[in-house]
Amino acid sequence: MEKKRLALRKLLEAVEHELLRKPNRKTLDRLSLLAGYQDWDSFQRALHGDDDGESNFSVGEK
Repeated sequence: MEKKRLALRKLLEAVEHELLRKPNRKTLDRLSLLAGYQDWDSFQRALHGDDDGESNFSVGEK
């Protein structure tokens, strides 16, 4: 029983450690896409700057 308890504690510590870890750039870019932005930098500019995100949807002239 003690071995199971120790194993469960180690598992919970590993999960907690993983949840507290900062996400990598690829994950941040994907989350930004879900929010409607091209990448993490675009999202950050819209969140903290003057960019409103409309530039993400503008089409360049050919």
